[in-house]
Amino acid sequence: MRTQLEFFKISSIFLFLLTFIACSNQTTILPTESPTLISASAPPLATLTLSPTQSLNILSPTLTPSATSFFSSDGQGAILSLEQQEEIRKLIDSYFAMRYQAHSFPQQEGFELSQIGNLVSLESDGRAFLDNELAKLLLELTYRELNGSRYVTYQYFLNFSEFNFDISTEVASVLVIEDSKTTSENSSLLAHMSGLKHVITLRNEQGEWKIVSDYYNDFLWRNIRRDGDTKDDILNRVSTVEALITPSVVP
Repeated sequence: MRTQLEFFKISSIFLFLLTFIACSNQTTILPTESPTLISASAPPLATLTLSPTQSLNILSPTLTPSATSFFSSDGQGAILSLEQQEEIRKLIDSYFAMRYQAHSFPQQEGFELSQIGNLVSLESDGRAFLDNELAKLLLELTYRELNGSRYVTYQYFLNFSEFNFDISTEVASVLVIEDSKTTSENSSLLAHMSGLKHVITLRNEQGEWKIVSDYYNDFLWRNIRRDGDTKDDILNRVSTVEALITPSVVP
C-alpha cells in the first residue's frame, strides 16, 4: 500500500512537471484579462550586458504620481504625499526587478534570491509571506532550469491602481497589473504575459515602506493552492526536480 502511495505521488509530480513545461513554452497571452495599456516606449530602468550577443533588458513604465486620498474601512483617511507614493512605486519596482532577475540566465554576479527579503517586513506576517514566496519561486526556478526556459531577455510593465491606506495601522495596499515580454533559453520567440493581478500590502516601519504580502494567482500558485501544499511540500517538490537535473553518480 505504501509503495502504491509513493508511486502515485511521484506520478503526480511528473504530470505536474509536464503540464508546467507545456505551459512555459506557449506564447499565448495569459491570463485573458486585459489591463489598462501602458506605453511600451517608457525609458529603460537598466540594461545588463551579458555577452556581445546576449542581454537582459529591464524596462519599467514611468508613472506620474498624484496626490490621492486613501481611506480605511473605518473611515479614517490620509493623503499620501507625492514622495510617499513614489517610495511605494520604487519599492515594488525593485521587488519585481529582483523576481525577473531570479528567472534570468545567466545570473548577474552576486545576485541571490534571498535578497528579496531586504524589501519585506521583519514582522511575523512579512516573514511568513517571504518563506512561502521564496519556496514557490525556488520551485519555479528549478523547473525553468530543468526545461531550459529561464529568461534570456525580458521586459516588464507595471500598472498601479486602487491604492488604499489605513492611517491607524499605517498599512497600505495597492493593485498592480503585471505585463511582460520575454525570450528564453529554449526559444527566441517573444512570449507575452498580460494582466496578472498582484494585490500587494505594505506597512510603514520606522519611516520606510516594507512589503507585507503579495497575493497573485499565476499557474504555479493555482496548482499549489488547489493541492493544499505547505512550504515543506513545495520544498520536497524542489528536491524531486533537482534530482532530475543532477544525474546520479554511478561508481
